[in-house]
Amino acid sequence: MHKKYFFFDIDGTLSTGLTTMMPESAVKALAHLRANGHFTAIATGRLQASAAAVAARYGFTDIVADGGWSVTHNGEIVEMESLPAADCIALIERLEQAGIPWAVSPENEKLCVTTDKNYLPYAPENYFPVLWDPHFDYHRLEHLYKVYYVCTPDEENHIDAGGLPLVRYNPHVIFVEPKEKQRGIRYFQQLLSIPDEDIVVFGDGMNDICMFGQGWLSIAMGNARAALKEKADYITTDVDKDGLWNACRHFGWI
Repeated sequence: MHKKYFFFDIDGTLSTGLTTMMPESAVKALAHLRANGHFTAIATGRLQASAAAVAARYGFTDIVADGGWSVTHNGEIVEMESLPAADCIALIERLEQAGIPWAVSPENEKLCVTTDKNYLPYAPENYFPVLWDPHFDYHRLEHLYKVYYVCTPDEENHIDAGGLPLVRYNPHVIFVEPKEKQRGIRYFQQLLSIPDEDIVVFGDGMNDICMFGQGWLSIAMGNARAALKEKADYITTDVDKDGLWNACRHFGWI
């Protein structure tokens, strides 16, 4: 069978919602893809440390994480770029002046840090634990990987993010997070000499749009956002209705 190179988003694509738990049919599909000699990788906005935990659970050794700004190959990080620290620090200063609670992930660790205790009630329960440290000096950061701040959709356009990329996590919290998954996939493409026609991408959310329209076969889940479905080459069923399995069967990969 001709080898294909698959890149899967996690939340809403491999797993149901933000649970990181994959349906049995998806686990089965991955096993069949690998048995047939195909390459399988994750392509996620998640922090590398978070993505690596999911990858280990489901047998992935290759990861595009941090919205395309980090690459893990054969279990080893080969590239990981920080958000622009100076721009993030300037954003936090503006947030503090406006009284808007915030937190950051200064390292590749599943942990958020804040000096603002008011962020704690808004911290997503199913995300990283938050360390409140009133002595934390974010001005000294030379690198950081996520910024989080409290912001409703109605407030979003009234906060100056300084051009930083934003991804909404829930109705109350927004993330500063790269949206260039195609960048990490291109890294693999060059590293492994993969032609465009052998790359397949799966996604469901707005931060997956960057992977679609790149000359690769793009597959949207049935539960995907409408804007993503419009750009997809193929739309499968929902993640929890055997979407991954059905797409792979449709194209004869398994």
